[in-house]
This record gives sequence, C-alpha cells and structure tokens, in this order.
Amino acid sequence: MDRQAYLDSLAKKRMGAGALFFNVRGEILLVKPSYKEGWILPGGSVEDHESPKTACRREVEEEIGLIISSFRLICVDYCSSKEGEAVQFLFDGGTLTEEDIAKIVIQESELLGFKFVKENELEAHLNTNLKSRVKKSINAIRKNISIYLENGEYV
Repeated sequence: MDRQAYLDSLAKKRMGAGALFFNVRGEILLVKPSYKEGWILPGGSVEDHESPKTACRREVEEEIGLIISSFRLICVDYCSSKEGEAVQFLFDGGTLTEEDIAKIVIQESELLGFKFVKENELEAHLNTNLKSRVKKSINAIRKNISIYLENGEYV
C-alpha cells in the first residue's frame, strides 16, 4: 500500500473546541446558534492542521469578539452517535469582568445572541451530552483537575 492510500484509509474523526466562561456571579456564558436548536458554548470545529487550543481561541474571537490569551484544558469528551464520531475539547476561559462582557460582539452569521445562566438552569438550555460535559467540567474547575469523558460520562 502506498503512503497516500494508507493515509486515506485512516479513520477520520471530527474535533471541536469550546470555552467555558463565567461572569463575576458564577453564571455560565451560553450562545444561541442560528443553525440549530438550543444553546451552546462559544466554540466550534477544529480546522485541518489546527490545534484544539488554537481553534478555541479563534472561535471565541470570531463568535463573540473577545481575544483571550490563556485557556486551560479541562475536559476531553469522546462522542459517538449515529451521526458519527467526534472528540470535544473544553477549555476554561475564566471569569469575564463587566468590561469584558461589554466588549462582546456576536458573530451575526452564526449566532442570535448570548446570555449568562446559573448552573441549575443548564438543564433548560443545553442538550443532554453538552449539559453533562459542562456540569462535570465545572466540578473539574472547582477541583483544579482535567477530566476525560465518553458521551458526557465518566469512564
């Protein structure tokens, strides 16, 4: 088998990277996408030859207009469904000040808006897998650890 045929035969998994931001009251930043139901975290797909951390930085800047220099990996979540496989990376974006929040500019081509919600309100806003990933990641931040999940659950 030649090198290109070998490379073409390898599995292709999607990767996504998102950021978990809080306000000074400990509420979580969610964004409302225009292309699907529900709310999500700022972030998106990792492009070819782009690291997950670089993708997170780029997506945050594109989607909400903030330039964040420091992200800490808090969660890797392997996801498998009938739509395919993906590896989701979640980074701790830290606490946004009121001044940071005032600088948020929504990418109108992809997002309809943003809001901050309390942890106990995540249930009403996020799909099951993302809700589980976010809740476990909040706990990981509190413990100052990183976690690995599969489909939003510990393994």
